[in-house]
Amino acid sequence: MKVLSMGYIGGIAAAAILSALALGSRLASDLLDTLTSMFNLLPAIALLPLSLLWFGLGTPSILFVLVHAVVWPMALNTLAGFSAISPTLRLVGRNYGLQGPRYILLILIPAALPSILTGLKTSWAFAWRTLIAAELVFGVSSGSGGLGWFIYERKNQLETDDVFAGLFAIILIGILFENLIFRTIERQTVFRWGMRS
Repeated sequence: MKVLSMGYIGGIAAAAILSALALGSRLASDLLDTLTSMFNLLPAIALLPLSLLWFGLGTPSILFVLVHAVVWPMALNTLAGFSAISPTLRLVGRNYGLQGPRYILLILIPAALPSILTGLKTSWAFAWRTLIAAELVFGVSSGSGGLGWFIYERKNQLETDDVFAGLFAIILIGILFENLIFRTIERQTVFRWGMRS
């Protein structure tokens, strides 16, 4: 979970920087569209061999593929959310004298929050799947790992019940994250604000 958190937060930070640059410049927006079109289609786990060549066997390689899994769907959803904000709402913020960080925090982010939350959920799912696949590969090559390695080892020992237990653990952790974290944030924000029903 520590590696997953590091990769997830790193990917969100990179997506925030890319989205901020894209909002400020037409050229950066076009560049982000092009990069997203290219790299969002590339499964993160496909970069694992390249990551192993660059960073070797260990946490940096996993972090590289996790950041890749998170940054593109997050940037895509964030930029779509900001682009969908109505000009009227933007003008209201300007008429109230909001500028800079206050304008972003009080107008832009709340208005784009449904898309941002969708990006957070999608990115987390991609990161979770990528981590399991990477652990499976690293477990095969280094003899240690997390749930992916556990499932692989139990498969080799023909312990089908343990394989199902590992798969069930993956699903359970995913459901817990979805319900305890993302649904709670949605209830406290977009549902309370009437942006979703």
